[in-house]
Amino acid sequence: MSIDFAAELLPGAQLHGTLAAMRALHPVAPARFGGREAFVITGHAALAEAFKDNDRFPPADAYRITIEPVQGVTFQTMEDEQHRLYRRLATPAFRSSAVEAMEQEGLARIAHELIDRLQGLRSADLAEAFTHRVAFLVISRMLGIPPWREDVFRDWAVGFLEFPRDPEHSRRCAALINEYLAPIIAERRREPRDDVISGLVLADADGHQLDDEEILAHIRLLFSAGASTTTDALGNLLWALLREPSLWEQLRAEPGLRANAIEELLRWETPVAVLPRISAPHAVEFCGVQIPPSTFTLFAMAAANRDPAVFEDGDRFDIHRDSSRKLLSFGPGPRLCPGMHLARRQLSVALDVLLDRLPGLRLADATGAEPRGALLRGPARLEASW
Repeated sequence: MSIDFAAELLPGAQLHGTLAAMRALHPVAPARFGGREAFVITGHAALAEAFKDNDRFPPADAYRITIEPVQGVTFQTMEDEQHRLYRRLATPAFRSSAVEAMEQEGLARIAHELIDRLQGLRSADLAEAFTHRVAFLVISRMLGIPPWREDVFRDWAVGFLEFPRDPEHSRRCAALINEYLAPIIAERRREPRDDVISGLVLADADGHQLDDEEILAHIRLLFSAGASTTTDALGNLLWALLREPSLWEQLRAEPGLRANAIEELLRWETPVAVLPRISAPHAVEFCGVQIPPSTFTLFAMAAANRDPAVFEDGDRFDIHRDSSRKLLSFGPGPRLCPGMHLARRQLSVALDVLLDRLPGLRLADATGAEPRGALLRGPARLEASW
């Protein structure tokens, strides 16, 4: 297979057709990644096993190459006991009362604010006006960024995520984030508040606390692992529902179906379509395939989530399907995504607000709104009218 998953966009059905053809041949298929030999795991059973096998597929190595140079060292790029320690330090901040208040009131407030900006309009690019902004604003407010700095802070966060496509710009944006947050961290050490930064400052596990650089790295992790994926998931959800207007109308009439529609979206067009890992530094055998040492091994959730051995008619988007317990989108096993609850909640609240405020929403260009990207996947534009 000549597809290079690091370079191809594979919009719409192209990605899924490519992965289905590979899966039909074998659950582990040869491919390319960044011009190098790679393997893609496409079968549901095989991928579920691989996610739990940190010996053959150590999870941190790929992150060390792709994001650690600009993000810094986080629990994402750590192994074993160190990973468990730093995960314990970082994640309690996102179970604080500040996050709970955000879930109860703040998420809807942000969504309504963004729709208010469209007042008087009858059409817009909802990617630019809504889906590309919601998750970044949520994180900014959990961090305590003042409203008048939110847009520029979002620009820095988006720019920081350009690594490794534009390393220089990414590093400049990361430096601006550090410059802005450093005095806030110092202030929270003197006078903690009920926000995420204070939670990170006060976190303690076995007598260990995060230093300033570790706090900054984990804040940057919020944007790379949280905001970008939630942004893409929301864009994918709107595209999936609006390309068939009857689905939008059905969810307006039957609110009880909305949570299931989100779960189906996470299966059918997951925002992290293919997750790169690097195999162990020695040759390994997996599903009868010999994988050379330190070889990119791509975890294709987009393929496993449509595996016909598990999901009947898996290429069909069916808001009545019950698939949540079989999803591989959040990475089962010891690396299960800690932000999945908040991500689901953001999708739910944003969908409710859009259905309420823009009831006659229609896509103006369904093809132009197709999700694209072989790794991270979402619409670049969502031209719509209402």
